[in-house]
Amino acid sequence: MASENPSTSEQGEMQMPLNCPGGAEGGSSRETPRKRKKISNSYQGFGLVEKDRLKKYEKWESKARKIVKETYDKLVEDLSQDDTENEINYLKNRLSTLTEKTSLDPIHIGCFGRTGAGKTSLLNAVLGKKLFLPVSGDSTCTACVIQIKTKKAGPYEGTIHLLSDDDWKEELKNLVEILSKNGSDEDDDDDDDCVKDAIKKLHALYGEGAEEKDYETLLKTKLQVTIPAKRKISIKAQEAEELSCELDPYLRVGTEGTNKLWPLISYAEVTIPGSDMPPEGVVLLDVPGTGDFNKKRDEMWKQSINTCSVIWIISDIERVQGEKIQAKLLEESIKAFPGGICTDVAMVVTKSDKMDLEEYRRERKNSNFSVKNEHDAILERNENVKDMKHKVIKEKLQKKLPPDSEVLNKPKLVYTISAREFWDTKHLSKKETEIPELREYIRRLYLKENQKLVTDYVTEVLSFLKMAKNFGSEVFQTSNVKELMTKEFDSLEEHLEFVFTEIEHALCAGVDNARKKYKKSVEKLLTGCRGYHHKTLKAVCLRDGVYASKNLARIDFNESLADPIYDKIDRIFGSIFRTEKATRSNLWSQLEVFKNEVQNKIRQTEKDNSKIEIFIQETNVILQQLKKRILQGKLDIYPSLSLSIQSDLKPHYKEASKVKGQGSYERMKTILTEGIEKEVTNQMFERAKSKMKSQFRKLKEDILQNLKGQISTAFSLVFLQQERVAVHLADIEKECREIEEIYNELQNDN
Repeated sequence: MASENPSTSEQGEMQMPLNCPGGAEGGSSRETPRKRKKISNSYQGFGLVEKDRLKKYEKWESKARKIVKETYDKLVEDLSQDDTENEINYLKNRLSTLTEKTSLDPIHIGCFGRTGAGKTSLLNAVLGKKLFLPVSGDSTCTACVIQIKTKKAGPYEGTIHLLSDDDWKEELKNLVEILSKNGSDEDDDDDDDCVKDAIKKLHALYGEGAEEKDYETLLKTKLQVTIPAKRKISIKAQEAEELSCELDPYLRVGTEGTNKLWPLISYAEVTIPGSDMPPEGVVLLDVPGTGDFNKKRDEMWKQSINTCSVIWIISDIERVQGEKIQAKLLEESIKAFPGGICTDVAMVVTKSDKMDLEEYRRERKNSNFSVKNEHDAILERNENVKDMKHKVIKEKLQKKLPPDSEVLNKPKLVYTISAREFWDTKHLSKKETEIPELREYIRRLYLKENQKLVTDYVTEVLSFLKMAKNFGSEVFQTSNVKELMTKEFDSLEEHLEFVFTEIEHALCAGVDNARKKYKKSVEKLLTGCRGYHHKTLKAVCLRDGVYASKNLARIDFNESLADPIYDKIDRIFGSIFRTEKATRSNLWSQLEVFKNEVQNKIRQTEKDNSKIEIFIQETNVILQQLKKRILQGKLDIYPSLSLSIQSDLKPHYKEASKVKGQGSYERMKTILTEGIEKEVTNQMFERAKSKMKSQFRKLKEDILQNLKGQISTAFSLVFLQQERVAVHLADIEKECREIEEIYNELQNDN
C-alpha cells in the first residue's frame, strides 16, 4: 500500500523523542521554537471555504463585542442610577449579560469505553500527537476524566483537580470497610475487583501494608504524596512532550514514582496552544471505564455523559461482540438523548489493524483465498463489523427515540479506526484508518455551532440596542393588547398542561411495568454481584446502590429498578424536549405557537412598524434564552426517578453494608430483597412518579413566570413607557447602525 506521511500538516503533530511518554516512534530530536511554524490562527486544518467563513464569524463577533463594550461605556452610568422600574432593570441585566457572555459555549465530545479499549490512542491520533495523553498498558490505565481543549497561543497547560479532604475521607472509610476481615466464610475474595482496587489506592497513598490498618490509623498516617494547599496542580510547558512527561504520573493508574496522586484526582484539564484539533471551543473528553467507586468521580462520569453533544462508544475490534461493558455504555449513551443534551452517538471500533490473515480466512471459510492480503481482509472485516453494529445501535435507538429523529437516519453509526496504522501505514492508507473522517466530523460540528452562536449573539445585541435606543420615545395607547397577551398566556398554560399530561400517562404505565418486573430485576442484580464476589455487593451497599469499576460492567440497583419506568416514558420524554421536529406534544412547538400568536396580535394592533420589529426581535431573543432554562430543567427532571428510589432504599443499603460474619452475602441479600419488597409495598415507584410530576409542574411554572415577566417588560419598554426626567440614555445611534450592518451581513451569509 502507498503510505502517507503522518507528520504532514493534516495531523498537526510535532515529532517527539522516544524516551518520553510524549515521544513518537521514529521521531526527530526535540523541536526548537525557531523550527516551529508560526500559526496565525486556529483554522489551519479547515478547507479554504470553511476557513474563510470562520474568519468572517470571528470578525463579526469581534466587532459585535466591541460595539457592546462601547455601548456599555455609554450607558452604564445611566442604567446604574437607583431606579425601581422593571424596564430599567431589564435593560441593565440584558447589557450585563451581553458583556459577560462567553464567545462559544463548549461543545463536548465524549469518548467512553473500558480500560484498554483504545480511547487515549484514538484521541492522540485525532489530536495529531502520538503519545501525548498517557496510553493504557497492561498495568496502567487512565485515572480520571481528562478534558482536552485548545487555545490560540501561549504555553501547553495541564491542571489537575484533586478531591476535597472530606470527599477522600468518605471514600477512605468505604475502602477500609471493603477490606475489613469480618470472620465471613467468604473472606477469601482477594481477587475481587473492588478489593484489588482498594488495595492499589491505599498502597499509592500510604504505602505497603496500608490495607491492614483501620480507618483511624490511616487518618493519622502521613501520606506518601504531597497535597497542594489549593488541592490543584498547575503545569505549564513550552513543548507538548514536556507537558506529557509531567502529566503522565498523575494521570495513569499503576505508574511508579513519587507523584502517585491518582487516587485523589477528581479530573484533569489539558490545553493545547496553536492547534486546529480540536478547534477552539470543542472539548474532547477521555472518560475511563464505567465510572468510579468514588462518589465525586462517579458524578463526574455521569455528568460527562449528560453534557456531551456527541458520544463515541469505544470498543476494540476483538471485544466488539457481546461485551457487557460496551452494552452498558451503549445503554447509558442512549439515555443521554432524552436525559442529557446528546444529539449524536457513534461506535468507534479501535485497533482495526489487528489481523491474523490465516485465522481470518479459516473463520470466513475462504477456501479460495480471494482475500489476498491483510489490507483486503481488514477492510472486509471492517465493513462487516460496521453493518452488524449499525443495525444493533439503530435498533436500540429506535426503542428510545421518536421514529423521525435525525440520528436514526444517519448513514453511518460505526467507524472502524486504527491509530497505529495512522502513524505507521503498513496495510492501510491514512484515509482508510478513518481518523481523518473523525477529524472532519469535528470540524463540521464546530462550523455549524460557531455560525449559530455568532448569529444568536449578534441578534441579541441588535435587539437590545434597538430597545435602548427606543427608550423614552412617545407613548402609544395599547391597553387592549395587554389583555390579548393575557389570553395568550392562559392558552399557553393549557397547552403546556396538555404536553405534560402525556408524560403522566406514560409514568402510570411505567409504574405498573416496574411493579411487575422488580423481583426479576433484584434477582438478576444479586446474582450478578454473587458472580463477582460478596465484597462487590458490600461495595454496592456502601455507595447507596451503585458500584462502578474500570474493569466490570456498571452496577446500579436504583437505575435498574427505575428502568421499566424509563422504558415507558423515554420516547415521550424525548419528544417533549426535542428541537429538531415540531409536534403537538413538543414543548418548543407550543412556545413557538405562543410567540407567533403574540407577535400577530401586535401586528394587528400597532401601526408603527419599527416598534413592532423591535418587539418581535426581543420576543425571539427571550424564547431563545428560555431554552437554556428548559434544558437545565430537563437535566434535573430525568434522573429524578432513580434518585427517588435511591433515597427510599438508603436505609436498607446502610443496614446491609454493616453485615459481618458467617454467611454475610446471604444476609445482605435478604436485607436488600426484603427492604426493596417493603418499599415497593409502601409505594416506592408511585413516589418516584410523583417527584417527576412535581418537577414537571415546577418547570411549567418557571416557563410561565419567566415569559410573563420578560415579555410584559419588553412590551412596556417598546410601547408603554413614559418620558422619564430621571433617566435619559446616551445616544447609541451609531452603535445601532453598526450592529445592523453586521446582522445583515450574517443573514446574507446563511
